[in-house]
Formats: sequence, C-alpha cells, structure tokens
Amino acid sequence: MTRPLAASLSSTPLPFSLRRYQHDVSSHSHDFAQLVIPLDGPIEIEVQGQGQRLSPGFACVIAPGLRHDYAADPALSFLVQESPWLPAALAERPFIPLDEPQRHYLAFLRQMVAQDRHVAGMEQVWLGLLAETQGMGPTLAPRILRVQRHIEAHLAEPLTNERLAALACLGQSQFKHAFRQQLGMSVSHYIRQRRMTLARTLLAQTPLPIGEIACRCGYQNQGAFAERFLTEIGLTPTLWRQQNGPLP
Repeated sequence: MTRPLAASLSSTPLPFSLRRYQHDVSSHSHDFAQLVIPLDGPIEIEVQGQGQRLSPGFACVIAPGLRHDYAADPALSFLVQESPWLPAALAERPFIPLDEPQRHYLAFLRQMVAQDRHVAGMEQVWLGLLAETQGMGPTLAPRILRVQRHIEAHLAEPLTNERLAALACLGQSQFKHAFRQQLGMSVSHYIRQRRMTLARTLLAQTPLPIGEIACRCGYQNQGAFAERFLTEIGLTPTLWRQQNGPLP
C-alpha cells in the first residue's frame, strides 16, 4: 500500500502540528508516542486491532511502536502531538473522551499552533490533563500533583528538592525518580520551564519592569534571569517583549 503523506497546515515545530489526512487508508508505526485529536470532523483510525470512527471530543493515543491505520476527509483538520514519553495511564487504552477542562485547553492549543506559537511546558500540561482522568497511580499521582500545585504557587521562592520531596512524603531519590517518570523531565527542568513560561506571560501581558519579573520568577539577580532567558528562549527579555504580542 502506498502511504499518502499528511499535509501540514502550519509551520509550527514539534511537538504540536495541525494536519490533514487523505481518504485512502494509510498504515505505519513510529518509535515515539503520538496523539491524534479531531478538530472539525471524524477520522477512521485503528490501533493494534482496535478501530473507531473518532469524532471531535475524543483523542487517540498511540504508544511508541504500535501500528495504526487511518483515513479521513482531506477537508478536515487534526491536532497531532508527538512525544518521546507518555504518562503511564495514557498507554492503557487508545481512545479517550475529553472533559470540559481538556476541551478548553485544546482550544488554547489549537489557537497557539495556528499562530505558530509555543509556550514552554504546554505539552506536559496537556499530557498531564489527559492523564488525570485516566486513573493515574492511586497513591503516587496525588503526591506529584501536590508538588506541582506547590511549584505553581511558589515560583518566586527557592524550590529545593528536599522541600518538594518532603511535600511528596518521599525520599529525595524516590521523589526525583517518580517525578521524572510521571512528567518526563527532571524536577529542575520542570521548574525552569514553568518559570520561563511565567516570565514570557509577564513580559507579554504586563508593563512590569524586567527586574520585578525576574523576582516573580525566582531570580533575585536580573542578570542571571536575563542569561537564563536568553539560553532557554533565544532572545533577551527586552527583545522578546518587543517582538511578541500578548499571549492568549
């Protein structure tokens, strides 16, 4: 069978893209996880022998290595996410319904991708939202969620592994392993991403001085903040503010 190519609707880089497919059935597998989410209409899709006419309001989760067949009206668009990891709960079944908070965040993702924008960490937030309703670990997940909420509420403050592990009621080694397993990155990487996301939001949406934004993002030294921002984003805070309008 000749595999028709999916046509990209946007130049947005991975992990998200908007795509169209073709009427002819295509079949393949890949070594990364993929989520296919209908936006305008259904797609016929089968994953490891489980087939469904997937309509908007649902998502298809394809774990790495699983063969999948698909076909759709070329006039319809789909949000596709590719990821090197999946929360454990999302690998249990391929088709999941989206609740109201997930549909709301999906609308935000669609707008961001259509505008060729990407906020650091939004792919982890999306996977986390999906996993929360799929019965993620009954003992471990609430601990990690408690730590996440603490991080979000205290980005301006020092966030040590010792303190966060204590909040999770785990030893530091256990905590770091559990955090990486469920979120796909280290604790320090996650905190850095959340701080950079907050920084971008404050730069775009407020007239706050950069020194004040640095403090709100956990940096007491404006120079250290500017250096980290340049490393992560590729522009200085001043240039980024000049070149970007308000985020949705």
